[in-house]
Amino acid sequence: MLPCLPLCRRPPLLFLCLVFLPLGHLCPAVCSCMDYHTIDCRDQGLPRVPSPFPLDVRKLLIADNNIQEIPADFFIFYSDLVYLDFSNNSIATLEDGTFSSSSKLVYLDLSYNNLTQLEAGIFKSAEKLIKLSLGNNNLAEVAEGAFESLEQLQVLELNDNNLQTLSVAALETLPNLRSVRLEGNPWLCDCDFASLFSWLEENASKLQKGLNEIQCTVPVEEITIFLSELTEASFRDCKFNLSLTDLIIIIFSGVAVSIAAIASSFVLALIVNCFQRCAPSKDDEEEDEDD
Repeated sequence: MLPCLPLCRRPPLLFLCLVFLPLGHLCPAVCSCMDYHTIDCRDQGLPRVPSPFPLDVRKLLIADNNIQEIPADFFIFYSDLVYLDFSNNSIATLEDGTFSSSSKLVYLDLSYNNLTQLEAGIFKSAEKLIKLSLGNNNLAEVAEGAFESLEQLQVLELNDNNLQTLSVAALETLPNLRSVRLEGNPWLCDCDFASLFSWLEENASKLQKGLNEIQCTVPVEEITIFLSELTEASFRDCKFNLSLTDLIIIIFSGVAVSIAAIASSFVLALIVNCFQRCAPSKDDEEEDEDD
């Protein structure tokens, strides 16, 4: 284990320690530093991320603690991180820009936390990420652009969350995806789910546990069934149903057409009226002929 430096744990001296001490010579007292690039802080009851770490740390194991957030500037100091395990903590949100300097990160485990949503571009700078574990959280919303720029991602775990729907666009941004876990979510088998079901059928080989392990609830009957029991025909009525978005578009288009028609009629009436006023009358023509 590397020597601990208690003085460097004091905030005023942290910066000086980071600047003047050699790389690989900082190790939090509660952690085990087997070598200059690997730090193990698992199961220490930590309420926050300890510091400082060696600036050249590449593998950080900090699972099984009570950490509630990842510092927004975390990757600014530790941009060499390749492997990061934050599983089984109490992280509820990911601040925008948290992963802005994580260009070397390959493995990220955020499973067994309290995340409720993923905003667009949250992992935007982690272009080399290969595995992303988000299982066993409270995710109820995943933005379409949540995984944008993760073109190298091969494994995505979203199992055991609160997802009722998921945009296919979010998955289509992952061209190298080989394995995805979606089981354990309360999916709704409505018309909004139809496109996702089609994607799952076409990419069944990527489902780590197959369609047999994914269930969804039929809203009207209020029954839960496995996706393996469904077919494309199960959603055929959706082709004739309009979503709320479709209805809004249709209503807006109708209103726009009506306004355009009224405006056109008004302009046409003005033109006709102007023409009638400007054109010589019949009496004026007869007087001109008499003259």
